[in-house]
Amino acid sequence: MSYNWEEIVNRLNKSLRLMQTPVGIKWVKTEEDLKAIPKVRIHEKRFSPCTVVSQAVQFGWTVACRCGNVHANYCRGIHGMFQRDEKWYNGEMFNNVWFENIEAAKAHNLALECVPAEYVALVASPLAAGRIAEPDVCVLYTSSSQAFMLFAGYQYVKYEKLDFTFVGESTCSDSWTHTFLTGKPGLALPCFADKKFAGVGEWELRVTFTPEGLVRAVEGVEAMAKNGLRYPIASYSLTTDMLEGLPPHYLEF
Repeated sequence: MSYNWEEIVNRLNKSLRLMQTPVGIKWVKTEEDLKAIPKVRIHEKRFSPCTVVSQAVQFGWTVACRCGNVHANYCRGIHGMFQRDEKWYNGEMFNNVWFENIEAAKAHNLALECVPAEYVALVASPLAAGRIAEPDVCVLYTSSSQAFMLFAGYQYVKYEKLDFTFVGESTCSDSWTHTFLTGKPGLALPCFADKKFAGVGEWELRVTFTPEGLVRAVEGVEAMAKNGLRYPIASYSLTTDMLEGLPPHYLEF
């Protein structure tokens, strides 16, 4: 399905006043497909996938992360660029780092949601640039209020309870790989590596949708605005009588 990403991002910004650029991620299976992406930057430096996503967010680049860019098979394995093996699952990488014992480290690796090892690269690009016509996942860095409104918009017409996870370090697994694998929205607390290597802000949350899911969320946010549920959320004083801020029928229930 084709999308008018410039229009969608304009609607998104009008409703939620995002402070960071929404980007799309595309997993790429061949070098030919990679080089066919308009204006794609192909680095020789070592960059993690989260760094490349932030380059798209903060610099507006369309940028690739190939297998050779990634620093370790651990990260390649999460992102579909390495066939996970016994060594990958043994937990030694995080033993006595993020976990006190090898059993905990192994359990962490087993819990990760990982993309199948079928890809040579992933590419991140601003959605509004239109260089990735059909992204696999849309990534937004938001405040907690913006994330709340997006998920509420997603539920507006067709309700479903949304469940989110915290895997520990490597919360790319809780967000974009989760959405890639399941088609469901993702919410992540940006991890230590996001802060150290990807420049993610202290206040930011990471929200992920499929393209269809993002459009559904935007349409829901717009519909809720007609009901008076708008961003920014107009806050009452802690000492103000709250009744004036509620629909009258709320008092009947």
